[in-house]
Amino acid sequence: MTRDILVSIMGDDLYARDWMALLIVRDWRTRLVSEVACDEDFMNFKTDLIHKVDFLLVDLDSYQNRPDILSEIDREMDPKKPVRVLCVGSRPESKVFKRINPANFAGYLLKEEISTSLAWAITFASEGNLVLTPGTQQCGFEIGYQFPGKYMVLSARPIPGLTARQSEISRLAIIFSVGRRDLADELKISDQWSYGMVSELYDNLGLKEIFNGESDPYKYINEDSMIQEHLTEILAELGDSKKAKDLETLAFHLITMPVIDEFRDL
Repeated sequence: MTRDILVSIMGDDLYARDWMALLIVRDWRTRLVSEVACDEDFMNFKTDLIHKVDFLLVDLDSYQNRPDILSEIDREMDPKKPVRVLCVGSRPESKVFKRINPANFAGYLLKEEISTSLAWAITFASEGNLVLTPGTQQCGFEIGYQFPGKYMVLSARPIPGLTARQSEISRLAIIFSVGRRDLADELKISDQWSYGMVSELYDNLGLKEIFNGESDPYKYINEDSMIQEHLTEILAELGDSKKAKDLETLAFHLITMPVIDEFRDL
C-alpha cells in the first residue's frame, strides 16, 4: 500500500469539520492528522507542518469575515516544505483564485458538488492535479484565471440501482458508519431488520460477487481509466477478505466514487 495522505482540517464550523473528518478517516488512502478549530489554534498549523502534513483542508465558510485567511496561511508556509491548500465552500468566490498562492493551490471544491467524494478528490490532488468542481471551474473561467495544464473537474456520482430508501441506508450505515442498533432507531425498525436491509444493500452493490471475481467491479464507472486504476488498487489492498469490516470498506469506496467531468493533462 502507498503511504497515507496526511491531512489537517482548518475551520470553525463543527458540523462541517466533522463531515470532512469522517470522510477522510473512512477512506483507507487518507489520514487525518489534526483539526484547527478556531483562531486561537491557528498557530497549531505550524505544528502540523512538523508532522509533514500533505494537505491543509480549509473550510472557507468559516472565514467569511477573514478575507485574508489564505494570505495568512501562505505566510506560515515553510518554502522548503510547502503544504498544499485545498479549499472547500458552499458557493464559489472569485477572491479565492485571486488570493491563493498558485504554488500551494491544490484545488477548490463546492461542498454540494463534491458531496461524499472528498477523499477521492484529495487522492487525485496528491497525484499533482488541481481538483475543482463544476461551479469553481466556471468561477475561474469568468475571472480569466489561468488554470495549470494538469487539472480535473469532479462531481458526486449517483449509484444506479438504489432506491431512495436504500440510498438513505447507504448514507447512514456505510458512509457515516452508523451502528446497526442506531440505524434501527433512526429508521424506526427492529435491529434484525436493519441487518437485513444492509445485507440487501450489499447484494445490490454486488460486493460478495466482486470479492469472488464473479462480478465486474467497474460496472459503475463508464470505463473511466483513472477511477478504474484507483479501484483496482483498493481491491488489491482488500484481497479476498469477506470480513464485515472489509465489505463495508469496499462499499464506502464504491458509493463515494466521483464522476470525472473533465481532465486536462497538458
